[in-house]
Amino acid sequence: MTGQPIKENLRVSGFTLVEIMIAILILGLVLSTVYAAYSGIMKNVRDIENQNNLYKMARTAMDRMIKDLSSLQLSSGSFDFRAEKKTISNREFYSLSFWSASHLAFGENEGEGRPAAISYYVEEDEGLSSFSLWRSDLSGAKPSQEKNISGGFVVCQNVDSLSLRFYDSTGRELESWDSSSLSAQQKGRAPVAVKIELALVNLNDKEKPYKFMTKVFLPVKK
Repeated sequence: MTGQPIKENLRVSGFTLVEIMIAILILGLVLSTVYAAYSGIMKNVRDIENQNNLYKMARTAMDRMIKDLSSLQLSSGSFDFRAEKKTISNREFYSLSFWSASHLAFGENEGEGRPAAISYYVEEDEGLSSFSLWRSDLSGAKPSQEKNISGGFVVCQNVDSLSLRFYDSTGRELESWDSSSLSAQQKGRAPVAVKIELALVNLNDKEKPYKFMTKVFLPVKK
């Protein structure tokens, strides 16, 4: 038996450069698809959260206005109820002032439920091209005829519009009301009902704001 060297055929296996590049391309496509899907889901989640926050903010503001208007009070046998339009940055918003037993107490020596001059008005946010709805609440012995409303706190942001309609005892709809006027239908009187239409800015489509509406019947029987 003669010694013969045993030769082993060794084959080195591996990936070619082309195969590696194809794999990287496929991986990139998969990751891109996953990222696009994830981004879309997160955008939908953010949109839903923003809509929920806007809804809650509008609902809170409307509920506060309903409570204040439902607590309308007489002062010396007559009502103090005034509404007017105010132009802000070439846009018109309603403001509303009335005498109500719906004072909110923030001080230690104040009590809630006291008569107060309550006002709602819109102001442009400082340094921003947006508007907010404010609530002013000044308790006192009698209503003030001061028309320059100021102070208070913000009850709603991103306001697109605030529209009011008023209904007299005959059910007629009116665009304004002033209990301090000489009109026999309005002097010393308050409307039987107020329709409030509040619209908030839709950041995704400013041409289609979110709209909220309610109608409040007032305790106007003397």
